[in-house]
Amino acid sequence: MKHLVIAALVAMYLAGCTLVTGPQGPPGNANVHTVTLAFAPESAAFNGSVASRGYTVSGITPSVVDRGAVLAYFRDQGTWTALPFTIGVEDTVDANVDYTFTMGYAYDDEFLEVFIEASTADVLVWDDIVSLLQEEYIIKVVVIDGFAAARRAGLDVSDYDAVRAFYALEDL
Repeated sequence: MKHLVIAALVAMYLAGCTLVTGPQGPPGNANVHTVTLAFAPESAAFNGSVASRGYTVSGITPSVVDRGAVLAYFRDQGTWTALPFTIGVEDTVDANVDYTFTMGYAYDDEFLEVFIEASTADVLVWDDIVSLLQEEYIIKVVVIDGFAAARRAGLDVSDYDAVRAFYALEDL
């Protein structure tokens, strides 16, 4: 009997309530942000066949590392190119590839490392690599805390313009 009285009181209370919906908030993506970094090969630390530079990126949280994504792109010749990216350097005499180098990245909690890895540790090759690369690259990093919606939508993460449009990111 007591439960019936309580249910009746709750029903009368709810009947007198009206649902008020607030205005639509501005479009956005609270779980996505971008960071722009500058990477200069000559300022990187060399270790054998790898040259790297680390950056503190506070947005790369344990949640991002465990369930999200960190995407990186570099700007070259007017376009954004997804990392990692491998370049083969051909011999000037014949059309054989002498060596390759890869520009890539790795991340962990609050840390991002951009690196160049050559297929050889030859010092002369490193001189060639540094002369082939620009003095400084702009690296755009997209940090996504939770990635399920992008996966469901079939987002092509190798295309910066597609990522920018999907998450409504501001460009440089």
